[in-house]
Amino acid sequence: MRGRLFLVSAAFIGSVYFFISSENELNAERETAVFTSASPQSESMATNESIPAAGTIPTKVQSEAAMNNTIPEQDTLLQEARGETLMTALTSFWTQCGQQNNCDEMLAEKQLILTARRYQLLRNFPVNQQKEQRLMGESLISQDATLAEKVANVKAIRELVWGIDASLLFEEQAAYYNYRLSLVESNNLLSQTQDADEFIQEYNEMLEELGDDLLSFGLESEGAKYEEAVKLIPTSMPAHEAARIKTELATQYLTAESQQDIASRANQVEQQQQEVMSYQQGLNELELTLANERATTKKTLTNEEWQGYTAERLYQYRLAFFRS
Repeated sequence: MRGRLFLVSAAFIGSVYFFISSENELNAERETAVFTSASPQSESMATNESIPAAGTIPTKVQSEAAMNNTIPEQDTLLQEARGETLMTALTSFWTQCGQQNNCDEMLAEKQLILTARRYQLLRNFPVNQQKEQRLMGESLISQDATLAEKVANVKAIRELVWGIDASLLFEEQAAYYNYRLSLVESNNLLSQTQDADEFIQEYNEMLEELGDDLLSFGLESEGAKYEEAVKLIPTSMPAHEAARIKTELATQYLTAESQQDIASRANQVEQQQQEVMSYQQGLNELELTLANERATTKKTLTNEEWQGYTAERLYQYRLAFFRS
Protein backbone atom coordinates (compact mmCIF):
# COMPACT_ATOMS: atom_id res chain seq x y z
CA MET A 1 0.00 0.00 0.00
CA ARG A 2 2.81 2.37 0.91
CA GLY A 3 4.55 1.54 -2.36
CA ARG A 4 1.54 2.52 -4.35
CA LEU A 5 1.18 5.70 -2.34
CA PHE A 6 4.80 6.67 -3.00
CA LEU A 7 4.53 6.13 -6.74
CA VAL A 8 1.41 8.26 -6.82
CA SER A 9 3.23 10.81 -4.66
CA ALA A 10 6.12 11.21 -7.06
CA ALA A 11 3.83 11.62 -10.04
CA PHE A 12 1.58 14.03 -8.21
CA ILE A 13 4.40 16.22 -6.92
CA GLY A 14 5.96 16.27 -10.38
CA SER A 15 2.70 17.48 -11.84
CA VAL A 16 2.44 20.15 -9.13
CA TYR A 17 5.96 21.39 -9.96
CA PHE A 18 5.12 21.55 -13.67
CA PHE A 19 1.93 23.48 -12.97
CA ILE A 20 3.70 26.02 -10.75
CA SER A 21 6.51 26.48 -13.31
CA SER A 22 4.02 27.02 -16.08
CA GLU A 23 2.49 29.93 -14.15
CA ASN A 24 5.66 31.94 -14.85
CA GLU A 25 4.85 31.83 -18.56
CA LEU A 26 2.01 33.54 -20.40
CA ASN A 27 -1.27 31.80 -19.80
CA ALA A 28 -0.58 28.45 -21.46
CA GLU A 29 -3.93 27.89 -23.05
CA ARG A 30 -4.02 31.41 -24.50
CA GLU A 31 -0.55 31.18 -26.03
CA THR A 32 -1.27 27.79 -27.51
CA ALA A 33 -4.45 29.07 -29.08
CA VAL A 34 -2.55 32.07 -30.48
CA PHE A 35 0.45 30.24 -31.84
CA THR A 36 -1.36 27.23 -33.32
CA SER A 37 -4.75 28.54 -34.36
CA ALA A 38 -5.91 26.45 -37.29
CA SER A 39 -5.93 27.72 -40.85
CA PRO A 40 -9.31 28.15 -42.57
CA GLN A 41 -8.87 24.80 -44.26
CA SER A 42 -8.24 22.93 -41.01
CA GLU A 43 -10.96 24.90 -39.28
CA SER A 44 -13.45 23.61 -41.80
CA MET A 45 -12.56 20.06 -40.83
CA ALA A 46 -12.86 20.86 -37.12
CA THR A 47 -16.23 22.59 -37.39
CA ASN A 48 -18.13 20.13 -39.58
CA GLU A 49 -21.51 19.38 -38.07
CA SER A 50 -22.11 15.89 -36.75
CA ILE A 51 -24.15 13.51 -38.89
CA PRO A 52 -27.86 13.90 -38.00
CA ALA A 53 -29.84 10.93 -36.80
CA ALA A 54 -31.91 8.89 -39.24
CA GLY A 55 -35.02 10.74 -40.33
CA THR A 56 -33.51 14.17 -39.53
CA ILE A 57 -31.25 14.60 -42.56
CA PRO A 58 -32.12 18.03 -44.02
CA THR A 59 -33.07 18.36 -47.66
CA LYS A 60 -30.97 20.44 -50.04
CA VAL A 61 -33.59 23.19 -49.98
CA GLN A 62 -33.58 23.24 -46.17
CA SER A 63 -29.77 23.38 -46.05
CA GLU A 64 -29.59 26.26 -48.52
CA ALA A 65 -32.31 28.16 -46.64
CA ALA A 66 -30.49 27.74 -43.33
CA MET A 67 -27.25 28.90 -44.90
CA ASN A 68 -28.89 31.94 -46.44
CA ASN A 69 -30.35 32.89 -43.06
CA THR A 70 -26.82 33.14 -41.61
CA ILE A 71 -25.62 35.59 -44.27
CA PRO A 72 -27.11 38.78 -42.75
CA GLU A 73 -25.64 37.92 -39.35
CA GLN A 74 -22.25 37.18 -40.92
CA ASP A 75 -22.34 40.48 -42.83
CA THR A 76 -23.02 42.38 -39.61
CA LEU A 77 -20.14 40.70 -37.83
CA LEU A 78 -17.72 41.33 -40.68
CA GLN A 79 -18.77 44.97 -40.73
CA GLU A 80 -18.82 45.72 -37.01
CA ALA A 81 -17.25 43.00 -34.84
CA ARG A 82 -13.88 43.19 -33.12
CA GLY A 83 -11.52 40.81 -31.38
CA GLU A 84 -12.33 37.13 -31.05
CA THR A 85 -15.83 37.65 -32.47
CA LEU A 86 -14.38 39.14 -35.65
CA MET A 87 -11.75 36.38 -35.84
CA THR A 88 -14.53 33.79 -35.66
CA ALA A 89 -16.51 35.55 -38.40
CA LEU A 90 -13.48 35.70 -40.70
CA THR A 91 -12.72 32.04 -40.15
CA SER A 92 -16.37 31.11 -40.70
CA PHE A 93 -16.45 32.98 -44.01
CA TRP A 94 -13.47 31.08 -45.41
CA THR A 95 -14.77 27.79 -44.05
CA GLN A 96 -18.13 28.34 -45.73
CA CYS A 97 -16.79 29.47 -49.11
CA GLY A 98 -14.24 26.66 -49.09
CA GLN A 99 -16.98 24.11 -48.58
CA GLN A 100 -19.04 25.64 -51.39
CA ASN A 101 -16.01 26.26 -53.61
CA ASN A 102 -17.15 29.80 -54.40
CA CYS A 103 -14.73 32.05 -52.50
CA ASP A 104 -14.21 34.48 -55.39
CA GLU A 105 -17.95 34.95 -55.78
CA MET A 106 -18.50 35.48 -52.05
CA LEU A 107 -15.58 37.91 -51.84
CA ALA A 108 -17.10 39.97 -54.62
CA GLU A 109 -20.37 40.14 -52.66
CA LYS A 110 -18.63 41.22 -49.46
CA GLN A 111 -16.67 43.90 -51.28
CA LEU A 112 -19.95 45.69 -51.97
CA ILE A 113 -20.86 46.01 -48.28
CA LEU A 114 -17.51 46.26 -46.44
CA THR A 115 -15.22 49.22 -46.04
CA ALA A 116 -11.93 49.01 -47.93
CA ARG A 117 -10.06 48.18 -44.71
CA ARG A 118 -12.46 45.43 -43.66
CA TYR A 119 -12.53 43.96 -47.16
CA GLN A 120 -8.73 43.77 -47.37
CA LEU A 121 -8.66 42.15 -43.94
CA LEU A 122 -11.16 39.52 -45.13
CA ARG A 123 -9.45 38.98 -48.48
CA ASN A 124 -5.97 38.54 -47.02
CA PHE A 125 -7.02 36.65 -43.90
CA PRO A 126 -5.86 33.11 -44.88
CA VAL A 127 -2.46 34.29 -46.11
CA ASN A 128 -1.83 36.51 -43.09
CA GLN A 129 -2.98 33.84 -40.65
CA GLN A 130 -0.54 31.31 -42.12
CA LYS A 131 2.23 33.94 -42.11
CA GLU A 132 1.63 34.65 -38.42
CA GLN A 133 1.74 30.95 -37.59
CA ARG A 134 5.01 30.55 -39.50
CA LEU A 135 6.68 33.54 -37.83
CA MET A 136 5.53 32.44 -34.38
CA GLY A 137 6.99 29.00 -35.04
CA GLU A 138 10.28 30.47 -36.25
CA SER A 139 10.57 32.90 -33.35
CA LEU A 140 13.64 32.05 -31.29
CA ILE A 141 13.02 33.93 -28.07
CA SER A 142 14.96 32.56 -25.08
CA GLN A 143 13.18 30.46 -22.49
CA ASP A 144 14.81 32.74 -19.91
CA ALA A 145 13.20 35.84 -21.44
CA THR A 146 11.03 37.91 -19.15
CA LEU A 147 7.28 38.00 -19.50
CA ALA A 148 7.54 41.52 -20.93
CA GLU A 149 9.99 40.32 -23.58
CA LYS A 150 7.74 37.43 -24.57
CA VAL A 151 4.70 39.66 -24.85
CA ALA A 152 6.66 42.20 -26.87
CA ASN A 153 7.76 39.44 -29.24
CA VAL A 154 4.17 38.31 -29.84
CA LYS A 155 2.96 41.87 -30.38
CA ALA A 156 5.80 42.64 -32.79
CA ILE A 157 4.99 39.62 -34.97
CA ARG A 158 1.30 40.47 -35.06
CA GLU A 159 1.94 44.10 -35.95
CA LEU A 160 4.30 42.96 -38.71
CA VAL A 161 1.69 40.61 -40.17
CA TRP A 162 -1.57 42.44 -39.55
CA GLY A 163 -0.46 46.07 -39.37
CA ILE A 164 -3.12 48.37 -37.91
CA ASP A 165 -5.58 45.47 -37.89
CA ALA A 166 -3.62 43.76 -35.08
CA SER A 167 -5.41 45.89 -32.49
CA LEU A 168 -8.73 45.11 -34.15
CA LEU A 169 -8.24 41.33 -34.05
CA PHE A 170 -6.39 40.82 -30.76
CA GLU A 171 -7.76 43.43 -28.39
CA GLU A 172 -8.92 40.87 -25.78
CA GLN A 173 -5.57 39.11 -25.81
CA ALA A 174 -3.72 42.42 -25.62
CA ALA A 175 -5.81 43.34 -22.58
CA TYR A 176 -4.99 39.99 -20.98
CA TYR A 177 -1.27 40.40 -21.64
CA ASN A 178 -1.38 43.87 -20.08
CA TYR A 179 -3.12 42.37 -17.06
CA ARG A 180 -0.44 39.70 -16.64
CA LEU A 181 2.31 42.29 -17.05
CA SER A 182 0.72 44.53 -14.43
CA LEU A 183 1.01 41.70 -11.92
CA VAL A 184 4.82 41.61 -12.20
CA GLU A 185 5.41 45.37 -12.24
CA SER A 186 7.57 46.67 -9.41
CA ASN A 187 4.80 48.97 -8.18
CA ASN A 188 2.18 46.23 -8.02
CA LEU A 189 0.96 46.14 -4.44
CA LEU A 190 -0.14 42.51 -4.65
CA SER A 191 3.46 41.42 -5.20
CA GLN A 192 4.81 43.66 -2.44
CA THR A 193 2.39 43.28 0.43
CA GLN A 194 3.26 41.09 3.39
CA ASP A 195 -0.09 41.53 5.14
CA ALA A 196 -3.14 39.33 4.51
CA ASP A 197 -5.74 42.08 4.93
CA GLU A 198 -3.91 44.39 2.55
CA PHE A 199 -3.52 41.64 -0.04
CA ILE A 200 -7.22 40.74 0.08
CA GLN A 201 -8.25 44.38 -0.25
CA GLU A 202 -5.94 44.95 -3.22
CA TYR A 203 -7.08 41.75 -4.91
CA ASN A 204 -10.79 42.53 -4.59
CA GLU A 205 -10.22 46.06 -5.88
CA MET A 206 -8.31 44.65 -8.84
CA LEU A 207 -11.23 42.36 -9.71
CA GLU A 208 -13.60 45.32 -9.63
CA GLU A 209 -11.31 47.28 -11.98
CA LEU A 210 -11.19 44.40 -14.45
CA GLY A 211 -14.95 44.57 -14.84
CA ASP A 212 -16.08 43.05 -18.14
CA ASP A 213 -12.59 41.65 -18.75
CA LEU A 214 -13.18 39.01 -16.07
CA LEU A 215 -15.04 36.86 -18.58
CA SER A 216 -12.36 37.00 -21.28
CA PHE A 217 -9.67 36.39 -18.64
CA GLY A 218 -11.44 33.26 -17.39
CA LEU A 219 -12.13 34.81 -13.98
CA GLU A 220 -15.91 34.97 -14.07
CA SER A 221 -16.50 32.05 -11.67
CA GLU A 222 -15.99 32.29 -7.93
CA GLY A 223 -13.69 29.28 -7.98
CA ALA A 224 -11.48 30.87 -10.66
CA LYS A 225 -11.21 34.06 -8.61
CA TYR A 226 -10.07 32.05 -5.60
CA GLU A 227 -7.50 30.07 -7.57
CA GLU A 228 -6.13 33.24 -9.18
CA ALA A 229 -5.69 34.84 -5.77
CA VAL A 230 -3.78 31.85 -4.44
CA LYS A 231 -1.43 31.99 -7.44
CA LEU A 232 -0.76 35.68 -6.80
CA ILE A 233 0.25 35.32 -3.14
CA PRO A 234 3.90 36.51 -3.02
CA THR A 235 6.44 33.81 -2.21
CA SER A 236 7.89 36.18 0.39
CA MET A 237 4.57 36.35 2.24
CA PRO A 238 4.90 34.96 5.80
CA ALA A 239 3.38 31.48 6.01
CA HIS A 240 0.75 32.43 8.59
CA GLU A 241 -0.37 35.42 6.51
CA ALA A 242 -0.59 33.30 3.35
CA ALA A 243 -2.67 30.73 5.22
CA ARG A 244 -5.02 33.48 6.42
CA ILE A 245 -5.44 34.77 2.87
CA LYS A 246 -6.45 31.33 1.67
CA THR A 247 -8.86 30.81 4.54
CA GLU A 248 -10.61 34.17 4.20
CA LEU A 249 -10.84 34.09 0.41
CA ALA A 250 -12.11 30.51 0.54
CA THR A 251 -14.93 31.71 2.77
CA GLN A 252 -15.62 34.59 0.40
CA TYR A 253 -15.54 32.70 -2.89
CA LEU A 254 -16.07 29.00 -2.26
CA THR A 255 -18.89 26.76 -1.12
CA ALA A 256 -18.43 24.61 1.97
CA GLU A 257 -18.03 21.53 -0.23
CA SER A 258 -15.33 23.19 -2.34
CA GLN A 259 -13.48 24.28 0.79
CA GLN A 260 -13.52 20.71 2.08
CA ASP A 261 -12.17 19.40 -1.22
CA ILE A 262 -9.32 21.91 -1.17
CA ALA A 263 -8.47 21.04 2.44
CA SER A 264 -8.44 17.33 1.60
CA ARG A 265 -6.14 17.87 -1.39
CA ALA A 266 -3.80 20.00 0.72
CA ASN A 267 -3.56 17.26 3.35
CA GLN A 268 -2.90 14.66 0.67
CA VAL A 269 -0.10 16.74 -0.85
CA GLU A 270 1.46 17.25 2.58
CA GLN A 271 1.38 13.52 3.30
CA GLN A 272 2.91 12.74 -0.07
CA GLN A 273 5.67 15.28 0.45
CA GLN A 274 6.45 13.77 3.84
CA GLU A 275 6.60 10.33 2.25
CA VAL A 276 9.09 11.50 -0.36
CA MET A 277 11.21 13.33 2.23
CA SER A 278 11.30 10.26 4.45
CA TYR A 279 12.40 8.05 1.56
CA GLN A 280 15.13 10.48 0.51
CA GLN A 281 16.40 10.88 4.06
CA GLY A 282 16.72 7.12 4.48
CA LEU A 283 18.45 6.84 1.11
CA ASN A 284 20.98 9.52 2.07
CA GLU A 285 21.75 7.69 5.30
CA LEU A 286 22.28 4.44 3.41
CA GLU A 287 24.65 6.12 0.95
CA LEU A 288 26.74 7.47 3.85
CA THR A 289 26.86 4.00 5.38
CA LEU A 290 27.95 2.46 2.08
CA ALA A 291 30.66 5.08 1.60
CA ASN A 292 32.02 4.28 5.05
CA GLU A 293 31.94 0.54 4.36
CA ARG A 294 33.75 1.00 1.06
CA ALA A 295 36.56 2.76 2.88
CA THR A 296 36.78 0.20 5.70
CA THR A 297 35.23 -3.25 5.87
CA LYS A 298 34.53 -3.57 2.11
CA LYS A 299 37.69 -2.02 0.72
CA THR A 300 39.02 -5.38 -0.48
CA LEU A 301 36.04 -5.96 -2.80
CA THR A 302 36.58 -5.62 -6.54
CA ASN A 303 34.56 -2.98 -8.39
CA GLU A 304 32.28 -5.65 -9.76
CA GLU A 305 31.74 -7.15 -6.31
CA TRP A 306 31.13 -3.70 -4.82
CA GLN A 307 28.55 -2.82 -7.44
CA GLY A 308 26.71 -6.04 -6.74
CA TYR A 309 26.84 -5.41 -3.01
CA THR A 310 25.51 -1.83 -3.25
CA ALA A 311 22.76 -2.92 -5.65
CA GLU A 312 21.60 -5.53 -3.14
CA ARG A 313 21.66 -3.05 -0.25
CA LEU A 314 19.61 -0.53 -2.25
CA TYR A 315 17.14 -3.24 -3.21
CA GLN A 316 16.70 -4.33 0.40
CA TYR A 317 16.22 -0.69 1.49
CA ARG A 318 13.46 -0.07 -1.06
CA LEU A 319 11.82 -3.37 -0.24
CA ALA A 320 11.77 -2.61 3.49
CA PHE A 321 10.58 0.99 2.98
CA PHE A 322 7.61 0.12 0.80
CA ARG A 323 6.57 -2.83 2.95
CA SER A 324 6.46 -0.79 6.14
